[in-house]
Amino acid sequence: MRIFTFLIGMTFFGSVLSGQSVSDSVILGPSYANQSYYSLSSGEVSNVAAGDWDIAFEATGYTSSIRINAALGTELFMYAAGDTSDWASLDSSGLSSWPKYYNDDASWSAGAFNRTADGMYDQGWGNYSMITHHVTGDSLYIIKLSNGDYKKIWIQNLAGGVYNFKYANLDGSSEVNASVVKASFSGKNFAYYSLTNDTVIDREPDNATWDLVFTKYVSEVMPGMPYGVTGVLSNATVLVAEASGVSNPSVYSNHSAHTFETSINIIGYDWKSFNMTTYLYDLDTSTCYFVTDVDGDIWRVVMTGFGGSSNGQIEFLKENLTSVSSSNIYGAEESKGLVLYPNPASSDLNVVYNSNYNHTNLIIYDISGKAVDKYVFDELGLNNLSIDLTNYSSGLYIIELVDGDIRMKDKFIVK
Repeated sequence: MRIFTFLIGMTFFGSVLSGQSVSDSVILGPSYANQSYYSLSSGEVSNVAAGDWDIAFEATGYTSSIRINAALGTELFMYAAGDTSDWASLDSSGLSSWPKYYNDDASWSAGAFNRTADGMYDQGWGNYSMITHHVTGDSLYIIKLSNGDYKKIWIQNLAGGVYNFKYANLDGSSEVNASVVKASFSGKNFAYYSLTNDTVIDREPDNATWDLVFTKYVSEVMPGMPYGVTGVLSNATVLVAEASGVSNPSVYSNHSAHTFETSINIIGYDWKSFNMTTYLYDLDTSTCYFVTDVDGDIWRVVMTGFGGSSNGQIEFLKENLTSVSSSNIYGAEESKGLVLYPNPASSDLNVVYNSNYNHTNLIIYDISGKAVDKYVFDELGLNNLSIDLTNYSSGLYIIELVDGDIRMKDKFIVK
């Protein structure tokens, strides 16, 4: 898990706008039949059926995550006794001893098909080539669908932005050759597919429009025990910090004292627990969460209610604690702060900083922690740098500034 600590507050920004605490809720329906994609600034973006898909293909950039709909009971078994040359003869013999894989609930990029990945080249379901830039499938699987049917499946490759795969009944009948084109899902995190209906599905809102998804998913509640839970996962470009042991979480605002993390399950499901005496859910009343939304604002979120499987209602309080805009440039000289605008950005990012020394380093990292650019402020005093983002992929980036003994980190999003 990669962790970043952000020093954000009045010291670094010319203005911090406080909002008003707002109570809101989403409804997933009986037995959590739906998922709710939610924007902290504008409310629910989309409420969609949770059970209309079986596998999902990561659609952004050079990614290759493939997830299963584990919350609906889908299970993935990996064939370990041979390779793809066994496709024609593959059946369920010995299935009970095959390794079973689920999605990692801490990262969108670690789907069930990727859980055996080992480094940059081994993507789990296949291997990446530095020559062709293709991922070629080297593994076979059997997938148990939520309706109880079993299929064998082979992800053949990801080439030129197209996932090619085949699946069939265990006896080899009803074989289907299918493909999913990333470009058809521009701006989406995932493209979805129904093995039951042999259909590509566009069901997810644009990733620039939502911050959180309220949903049922599978988590390893104890070592070796995956279990269906209901809670909150965050968008890939959204960071979350948890503040626990707080006496009054609905007014606690010291977000700079907590660590913002890239894991998508920081809010998760454990803000509630089932009371075996009352048969109701007890809420954690001493925890709040600080969430950096897709626009760069910081929100406080406090979970306040859970209706359980009868209606799937989840209640919470939210408040915008900071709002960053280009007007902050006017406070930079006085505050000696680091200012980034516009954020999110699409073509150029402006970096403003009042240097204390005549050699200030600025390093940009992608979400994996890899340094992608480095700049130097050579002048003492106010510096304004324009960074060309033409060759940057969409997503979240970390910017680190080193000015003598002063270190600052902030984030920006490329649309």
